[in-house]
Amino acid sequence: MRPRRWKFLVVAVLFVGAIGLALLALQPVGTEDAGAPKDPYPTITAVPRAPTAVFLGGASTSGAGVSGQATRWSTGLAADKGWQEVNLATKGGVIAFGVTPGTCGPSPCPSYQDLVAKTVGLNPSVVVVAAERAGMNVDLPEAVATINAALAALRVGLPDATLVVVGPVAPNGMDDTRAVELDSEVRAAAARVGAAYVALLEPNVLDPSMVASDGVSVNEAGHAAIAARVKTALS
Repeated sequence: MRPRRWKFLVVAVLFVGAIGLALLALQPVGTEDAGAPKDPYPTITAVPRAPTAVFLGGASTSGAGVSGQATRWSTGLAADKGWQEVNLATKGGVIAFGVTPGTCGPSPCPSYQDLVAKTVGLNPSVVVVAAERAGMNVDLPEAVATINAALAALRVGLPDATLVVVGPVAPNGMDDTRAVELDSEVRAAAARVGAAYVALLEPNVLDPSMVASDGVSVNEAGHAAIAARVKTALS
């Protein structure tokens, strides 16, 4: 019986050893702390996009009177507010008063209806409409009709956007009564569509030193003053 007993003991020892090796093989291999939580996926942080702001206006808003786009008032304001600027201003008139055909260089000037449609298509968060220069050549009834139509169309097309209307300036003749009349009409048009209104005549944002040598355009100091006025009003 002894040989059988020895055989039984040997088999038993081998069986137990095999089970132990199998258990060891099932243990996780590595230097990580077994108690530390494991994240199988990397963490991805979304970077928020800057809100898009479309600027509509005339020559000054497009950059007339400055050495480069970086110093025009719309670009300075957009940088200060953290907006992504889309400048649709034309040199052939102002959207508030109707764009003058044939004065936009080699390409024909877009109508205010075209500019509104393009703005709505961009679906911006902010739209800034600049009335710009007010002079004796502005037909007041026509200007009033145009600004009301343009702002109404923008509000219908962009019901959730922030609309900002920047009032007119009077670089030639700071006491221009026509500019004051126009300021009142543009302010009323802005109120009808719930737009924020920024007055540039109360007090006058410009002084004679801020008018360019052509007597019409606003120079870089004037652009900076307009940007600062609008930024303060929107703060």
